[in-house]
Formats: sequence, C-alpha cells, structure tokens
Amino acid sequence: MIVVTYEEEVVDATSGNTTRSPLGVESHEGIDEVMLPSRPAANAPIFLTKKFAGNDEYRWQVLDVCQNVAALPHIEYLVTLGRRNQVPKEAYLKNILVARNQRAKKVLLQWAFVEVEFGHSLTVGKANGHVRSNKRYADTIQLYSMPKRRLAIVTQVIERTPEDLVQVVPITSKQPHFSDRSSMEVTAGLTDLVHYQKQSWAVCKMIQTVTASRIIAPMTKVSATRTIRDTGFRSMIRGEMREQLKDTLMHGVSLGYRIGADTHTLVTEQRRNADLATQVGDLNARIAELETRMRMCERFVEDSNMSMEDLETMYPQNPS
Repeated sequence: MIVVTYEEEVVDATSGNTTRSPLGVESHEGIDEVMLPSRPAANAPIFLTKKFAGNDEYRWQVLDVCQNVAALPHIEYLVTLGRRNQVPKEAYLKNILVARNQRAKKVLLQWAFVEVEFGHSLTVGKANGHVRSNKRYADTIQLYSMPKRRLAIVTQVIERTPEDLVQVVPITSKQPHFSDRSSMEVTAGLTDLVHYQKQSWAVCKMIQTVTASRIIAPMTKVSATRTIRDTGFRSMIRGEMREQLKDTLMHGVSLGYRIGADTHTLVTEQRRNADLATQVGDLNARIAELETRMRMCERFVEDSNMSMEDLETMYPQNPS
C-alpha cells in the first residue's frame, strides 16, 4: 500500500515556532506508483492545486516532498504545504466571459498582458520508496515544459465551441542568449503590473495555445497603495515595442530567413527610397524647366540676329 499524507506547515507569528497539522491522506491499494508534486529547489518554487476538506484554498505552495521511513512496512510520502493568497474566481477569464455573456475576442485584445497557469512538473512515488521522474506519464506536465503561473502576451484568440482558445507568448526573467533573435526584452512595458518588475523577455519561439480557463487577469497598480486584478485586460504591449515584437515573432516561428532583414530596416529603407524618389522628381522638373528656358533663349538670339559677344556685353556675368 502507498499512502500520501498532506500536511500544512504553520509558523507562529509571535514565537516563530513551526508546527505541522494534517490536511488529508490518500491511500492506494494495488497501485505501484503515485503522482507527487516535484520537490522545490531554492530558486524554483513549486505549487499544487488541491482541495482539502474544511479549507477554502485550492492553490498551495509545496515546501517539501519526502518519504516517511517511520511508516514502514507500508510506504508513506509526506507532502508539506504552505498557504498562499488565492486568486478570486471572478479573475479567471472563463468566469469573466460567463459573467458578461461574451466571447473571448470581445474581452481579450491582441497584445494584452495576461497571467497563464501553465502548471508544474510532477514526480512518481514508487511502491519501493523511490521517487523518480514522470517521463512514462506523457499525459502529465513534464520536467522542462513551460512551468508555473507566469505573465504572457496574447497574440490571437481562436474562437471555438465550447471554449475559446488563446495563443500567447510566455514571458520569462531568464535572460536569453545574446544571439537569440526570437526573444526580446519587454521590461519597459511592465511598469503598470504588480509582481513583474524583474528584467523580463518575451520568448517568441515558445508560443503556447491555452484554454480560457487557464488565463487570469493580471494584477495592476491603481495607485501607490492600491492594486486590482485588471479584468478588462487594458495593460498591453504598445507603440514601437509592439512593432519589434512582430519582428521577433517572425524569428520565433522560423520565418526570419524569408524577410532577409528586420522589418524596421525595410521600413526605413522604403521611407528613404520614397524621399529619394521625391527629390529625383523635383530635380527632373527643375531640369525640364531649365531646358525650356534654354530653348527660349536660343530662339531669342536667332530672332534678334545677335551674337554671343553682343549678349555678354548686354548682360555681363559680373555687373559692376
């Protein structure tokens, strides 16, 4: 038998003492492997969605995953959790659409910022006490897949029954290689958002398609002391950064070789060529005017029976 025990770690605010209280137990008879959350690393927190009786929370932070060797002869895994602030139901896009009786395209515009729940990788607890990767469970989130709840940029909304799909470009705080033309920095566009003030990049080669139920309204600043979930999704990539993102998306889907140069460079060249064409046109018009005047002068000379010496005497080049 395999037992998975979930417990909550509580830190007393006054004394600082840590206690653990039970949340729930799962018992597995005749099952050799169970799914467990991955053990968190120092700079890589792991979260778990689980509903325990008597608790309103769904989202918990995983603090530790280990085997309880004192539980022998059966195998027991201890999963220690900590409470987290919960996202209200009305902040999820699917609930926003239901409340407004609208399709996603009416609420979610292209280039808007959203939070996306990508989830976390899992591990496998075996009946012999070993914890291994979930590589044989291909239907679950694998290690190195796009992880955690993160900010993303909407590229398009795909209307579909019964639920709309949303294509997004994920954002990361991990700096890409300097030669990676399929990523671009978006830090300057995040000033109105809360929790995303790190230096950040849009990873255009990892475009994802997710359902509306995975999308959450981002937290934005209303004032120096007040923040809200922006259920209108008004924060978005704008201006020059948007044009740069379009170029980066071309490289992200391996179309960079087709354009031969950045779109910005092409636009600049097109404007320069247009200006040059205007200047050439003006110059040609001036030349035509001078040619007309030259012909008129030649006819005047012929009709007057005057020589060039006579004209130079009448119209000196450097009159005194």
